[in-house]
Amino acid sequence: MANGEEQTENSKDRPGGKRKPTSSKQRADAPRLADSLSDARQSIESMVSDGREMVEEHPWRAVGVALGAGYVLGGGLLTPLTGRLLYGVLRIGMRLAALPLIRDELMSLVQSATDRGRGETERRHQ
Repeated sequence: MANGEEQTENSKDRPGGKRKPTSSKQRADAPRLADSLSDARQSIESMVSDGREMVEEHPWRAVGVALGAGYVLGGGLLTPLTGRLLYGVLRIGMRLAALPLIRDELMSLVQSATDRGRGETERRHQ
């Protein structure tokens, strides 16, 4: 057998050896597919340029986003460390949220105490 005959026989054995003829529907769908691919390419290029702009404008934010994404994708989301971190953040957040309320209460207490004190000193001077 010649080398050319072996290649022909081998191409018949492979599933991709023969190509099916294209139908009219496939030919009609080809421009839509090309448009969809072009839109997808433009969308990806837009996302990449937006990402570059974000990195240039806010480099530390970009580092934080990358660290967070790596932590989540690396499987760190459901670990005891994450639980401790969230608990700590919630405790700090609750304290920070309560500070204005406590400050307002203390200010009103001091205000009422100083108002009472002024009244007593005015009465003494009369």
